[in-house]
This record gives sequence, C-alpha cells and structure tokens, in this order.
Amino acid sequence: MIDSGTVTRLLDDYRRAHDVPGVAVATFDASGPTHTVASGLTSLDEPGRPLRPDTVFRIWSVTKTLTATLVAALAGDGVLDLDEPVTATLPDFRLRGRAGSGDVTLRHLLSHRAGFIPDAVTHEGGSRDPSAIAETAAGEPPRTPLVGRPGQVYSYSNLGFIVAGRVAEVRTGRAFGELWRERLAEPLGMARTTHDPAVAMTFPLLQHHVGEAGALRVGHLPWLAAKHAPSSQCWSTVADMARFGALHLVASAASSAVDPARLREMREPHADVRLDVNLRYGLGLYLGPWDGDVARFGHEGFYDGMWCKLLCVPAAGVGLVWADNRGEELRDHRYRVIDEILSGLGVAPGEWRRTGGGADPAGVEGTYQRPASGAGLRLEPRAGRLLVHAPDQQVELEPVAADVWATPADDRARPPWRAHAGSRRVSIGAVRDEPGATACHVLLNGLPYRRV
Repeated sequence: MIDSGTVTRLLDDYRRAHDVPGVAVATFDASGPTHTVASGLTSLDEPGRPLRPDTVFRIWSVTKTLTATLVAALAGDGVLDLDEPVTATLPDFRLRGRAGSGDVTLRHLLSHRAGFIPDAVTHEGGSRDPSAIAETAAGEPPRTPLVGRPGQVYSYSNLGFIVAGRVAEVRTGRAFGELWRERLAEPLGMARTTHDPAVAMTFPLLQHHVGEAGALRVGHLPWLAAKHAPSSQCWSTVADMARFGALHLVASAASSAVDPARLREMREPHADVRLDVNLRYGLGLYLGPWDGDVARFGHEGFYDGMWCKLLCVPAAGVGLVWADNRGEELRDHRYRVIDEILSGLGVAPGEWRRTGGGADPAGVEGTYQRPASGAGLRLEPRAGRLLVHAPDQQVELEPVAADVWATPADDRARPPWRAHAGSRRVSIGAVRDEPGATACHVLLNGLPYRRV
C-alpha cells in the first residue's frame, strides 16, 4: 500500500516537472482521511509560506457536488422532493418563451437537463450580497435561451444549480451558506469550508497562478459573485473535502449524516454526455470510469489558474482529493499522477470503453446550431463515417458506439473544438427523443447543438 512519503515524492516530481507552485492531495476511505500531503508554496509572492493540507483553496465547480449533496440530504429529511415541480416552491419561476414552467424539477436542475444553454461562470456586475441567489433564480431563467425542453438533452448549467440552491433556501427559510454549514459542514467537521469569501480570507489561501509571457504570476482577480455560491463559489481544504468524500462511501444509515440511499441516487446515471468514453452525469456528479457495473464518481473544478478534483472509487472503498494552483492545461499530467496514487491504494485502471451496437447515421444528417452562440455544424454521413462541416474546416469521424462518432486518433487540440475531460478525441453524439427518431440534438464534446 502507498504511504505518505510516496505520495509526497510523486507530488514533488509533478510540481517540479510542470512548474506548479503548490499541490495538495488527500486520500480517504469511509472512515475519513487516510493520507494528507502537500508540496510547494501557496503563492510565488510569498516564498516563505508552504502549502499545507489545511490550506484553503477555491473548489470552483466541485461546489456542485456539495450543493447536490445538500439537496439530497434535505430530500432525505423530507423537506423537499427531487421530482416536485420547482414552481411548487418558486411560483414565479419561468423559462424563456414558455407560458408554464411546471415541468422543471430539482432532478432536472441537478443533472443539467433543465434546458438552459451551457453557461460559463459570469462575474460582471455580480453582487456580493447573498440575496443575489434569489435575484438570479427569479430574473435569469426568463432571459436565458433554451437548448431544449426539460429532460431532453444534457447541457452543463451553473444557472440550474443556482435555482436549486434557491429552492433549498425557500424550503428551509435559511440562507444558502448558513444552511450548508448547519446541515453538512458542522456534522462532517468541515471547519474550513465556506461559501463566504470574507470567511475564506481569514485562513491561509492557495493563490491562483496564470501563465503570462512565458512566466507565472499570481492571479489577484477575486472573481466573486454571490449568486454562484450553489454552483462554483466555495472554499475548502483537501482535508475537509476528504471528510466530505468519505460521506459518499459510507454504507450504513446509522453512521451517516445523509441517508446513504439518497447518496446512491446521486450517482445513478441521469444524462449521457455522449462522448467516445462512457461518461455519464448523475446529480451533481460525473460518473466514470467504471469498475465493472460500478462507476467511479466525483467532479472537477477549475478556473484561471486553479484546478481541483474529488474522486470516489466505491468498488475499492477509497477516494482522492487533489488541488493545485495551475490551470487546466496540465490536466493529463495530473491524471497520470492520480492513477499512480490510486494504483498504490490497490485500485486497478477503470474501464472507459462504450459497449453496444455501431453508430447508425439514419436521421442524423442535417444542420445544427448552438443557441445564442451562432456556432453551427452540418453533418453528412458518408461510407459508414460522419463528416462534420464547420465554417472553417471539415472533420471525419468514425463510428464508436450507438449514435456516437469520434476522430480515429487522439485529437484534443483540433480547433475550434477541445475534447471533453476524460476523452482525448473529438466526439459527436446524437440525441433522439425515442429510438429510431430523427436526431433532435447532437453533443459536440459535450456541448449541445439543436437541429435547425
């Protein structure tokens, strides 16, 4: 079995090889953290301050897993129902261009299937007042373009999690950050986890680092907008996140802060991202790779010179948290180190390969467009393959599995597209309302395009 010294050596080697100021890792099992290790510095501006396992960092989109777990806990408490219409709690909730929005549920919101277009984390004009969650949940859905109807297609959305957070606030009468702290952070002993930047800054912080003119500099932009507390504005430590990860490995209701049945429901496949690899999305969780029929699960979070990952391997009863202060450009290098650490914990490589019949091009040919972006694609089946025509180039894809095509070889850097996390190939996946129907959407590397 791997020990802390070995993990430290692996982190030291990774950091020096790729010019990373600091990296921290915690491994865990169902009882809590097993190894907590850190290497390097919190900031190049402070060469005397070493990174520690209890140093606070922004977890970005891993926040979605925390929010989904909170909602699952409240469902287990009988406070809310995942399949109840959002309008039962927010009577004025409306989607753009829809007279009624009573068919949107928390399950849709937490699995990125509410119909919102993919949205980035936006900060412009972002209020730092916690009331911004309520204002956003009421004001942005009626203005946000839709890619499909609720439940129809996967479309990664921060807004969906903001609305889910607002439902939790209204049903409990508690502000989101307070609710998280009382219901989960305190019972789990996550003393340094907070959605409040004013609290986070009272602890030593891991600083973002971005490349500029061939050198690294500290990114001092705060990127704050209180509306994102349920989606991407949370701070934690690898030690705290290991305690949170351990919650998801607990099998007994008697020893869990959340009903384990509700946690298992989170990792049921709700959406197929339709890549060449078998990546699914549950409720606030990515699922894959797979150990037989059991999916590994977790989430990644990154932005502007910070990257972190939470990963649970239920088949082996272990997990891992990673955080470092560089950007997503080092993703593959991190994956290699993570796999080596997991191997030391007795975890064999997982399976990404899709199974099922070959891709049938019938009903896929046509033109598709990303709503609100103007980006378009024309798909043309030819000799068993799929030609993808974009404004500035043509790409030929081979069949991979049912309604999925991909480039024959690794092709992550091909402009104007970038392969999704977990994949190394440009992928197109068709979405049909029912088997054999004409495709209503395609997903290009996980991004939805609607038939026009």
